[in-house]
Amino acid sequence: MSQIKRAIYNTLQFNHRSKLTSAINGFIILLILLSVPVDVIESLGDAGPRLKRLVLHLDLFMSAVFALEYALRVITCTADPRYAKPIRGRIKYMLTPLMIIDLLAISPFFILGAGYLRMLRVFRILMLMRYTNAIELMDTVITKKKSELMICGAFILMLWVWSAFMIYRVEHVAQPLVFRNMLDAMWWSVETFTTLGYGDLYPITYLGRAIAAVTVAAGLILFAITTAVLTAGIVQEIQRFEKSKRKPPEV
Repeated sequence: MSQIKRAIYNTLQFNHRSKLTSAINGFIILLILLSVPVDVIESLGDAGPRLKRLVLHLDLFMSAVFALEYALRVITCTADPRYAKPIRGRIKYMLTPLMIIDLLAISPFFILGAGYLRMLRVFRILMLMRYTNAIELMDTVITKKKSELMICGAFILMLWVWSAFMIYRVEHVAQPLVFRNMLDAMWWSVETFTTLGYGDLYPITYLGRAIAAVTVAAGLILFAITTAVLTAGIVQEIQRFEKSKRKPPEV
């Protein structure tokens, strides 16, 4: 029984080299990609009843396959020494990022017709991360650049709180119905330092405009630094990976 469990677990792993694994991965990737046009067709109000029925059956089939894959992964994960304990190991495995994404993606299958909860199906497209090395790459980059990213995050948080506090104190007096409270000010701050600028909130006083200018400039600088840190980390990891491929095997 343990050999069967290990065989199933290995077969479901992306990096396992076998024809069966390649076939299963290809089939799952196809279903994930198919989920996009299914959601698009389902949103069309003037779609014919036959097309809607086909889409419904296809969606149920895809959800059942994803649910079966999820269940098999949870059942057989104890074959991995990291998750060997029957209960604690499975819980630990289910709390890994990819398994959480899988669970969110299949959850609408168990709550059909649950309104807004059905939008969780968008997580299906994120399931593609399991079939690439992207998530491992980002995990490595974030781990190695953790200190730099924490510093950038701290500065962004300080900018957010400072600009929200300042704009509220200045603009609440001038337009109390627009900047009603700190929550409005914090939303304005997010709009401004990310340069979204929806236009629903904007300062009318000269001091408020000066605060906005400082917020935009500081936001651009901070996001540029954060992007540079991540980009440098990704480039370094890709170069390291390329060097490891060119390295001759040890005799």
